[in-house]
Amino acid sequence: MKRAFLLLILAVGLFGFHKVENNSHNEKLSEAQLKLVKENYAWSSEEFIIVNFRQPINSCHYDNYSNLKNSLKWWTDFYSKIKLNNVRNVFVYAEEKRAKKIIDSKSHYSDINSFFLNNFFVNDKTCYGILVIDNDGNYIKKAGEYNQEDVIELIKKIQ
Repeated sequence: MKRAFLLLILAVGLFGFHKVENNSHNEKLSEAQLKLVKENYAWSSEEFIIVNFRQPINSCHYDNYSNLKNSLKWWTDFYSKIKLNNVRNVFVYAEEKRAKKIIDSKSHYSDINSFFLNNFFVNDKTCYGILVIDNDGNYIKKAGEYNQEDVIELIKKIQ
């Protein structure tokens, strides 16, 4: 019994006190997944695509689909402060019916076949997430709230 307890304490010491990050590193999409993203989200010549993902309402502690029109203004201001060169920036909504009024298939999209939810954010009980993908299919993500510095850092990490 003492031995099991000591092993547990050792395991907690080794694994329990490390900073837990909400980013994926060195991950890569399959060719089919990359093709799906490029075709369905109008990504062609840009070096990167940023997917700003809005989780389903049942993953969020508040109604993250209320006031979507005001949210559009906020995101426009948010990204106006970041210099994005050769980057496709899209907003994807897990709940198409709730976001129907702003989905334009130009910069605002539904999550087609729940691709982003099922492949990247299904286990995250957050309101938002961001995914940065490069032309080769390498990606990095952050689940949860994020700021301009996070966006810049994610792009730097994937370059």
